Amino acid sequence: MKKHVVFDLDGTLLHSMPGIAVGLNRALACMGRPSLTQERVASIIGCGVRNLCSRALGYEDELSAPADEVDALIAHFRREYAACWREEKPAPYPGVMSLITELRGAGVHMAILSNKQHEVTFDMARFVFGEQTFSPVLGHSGEFPRKPAPDALLHIAQLWGVPAKQITLVGDSLTDAATAHAAGTGLILVSWGYSQGKDLTTAGCPIARSADQLRELLLPDSARCNVSLL
Repeated sequence: MKKHVVFDLDGTLLHSMPGIAVGLNRALACMGRPSLTQERVASIIGCGVRNLCSRALGYEDELSAPADEVDALIAHFRREYAACWREEKPAPYPGVMSLITELRGAGVHMAILSNKQHEVTFDMARFVFGEQTFSPVLGHSGEFPRKPAPDALLHIAQLWGVPAKQITLVGDSLTDAATAHAAGTGLILVSWGYSQGKDLTTAGCPIARSADQLRELLLPDSARCNVSLL
């Protein structure tokens, strides 16, 4: 049984891409740029807002994009997304809500670590899962560098008072994999998220293809039986 689990948010727990697409397209419209399809938005999510906005503007990544142009789109996107993400009602993936409830009942410590803006990450987690489910909930605030830097994940280990090796990071991308490897935590990836078309098998970790498979990896049958007797 995994007793300390840190979850990525977008693409791992929640199908939040439609709301991101709405906010991003409204931001692009503010700059007179054409809208993107949801499929295109899904393919550029996962490496932080700067890369998201750079790619939305047609550049390969943030290193190749003019900083002032990207800064302008980021400002528009943060304003628009903060105002609109509830419109699309970000939904847990099938089976995720019952899994989280079961893990909580088993006494598993759970946190969220996202590259999404911290205020939106915090509000979204509370909106969908309630106030007491995850602690801490960390998005990008500038206090720590974004994933794949391990700093925020190591900070969670420090808050919990456990060695990093006792934590399992659950994510949907090679960015999450690199974060776990850098921090020295365990790692499980899910197949249903926003992997940007990358081959997740290269991460060398278990890959859950359903919430039931993720449940078996986090909460083996023996632990689940014990929970049912409480």
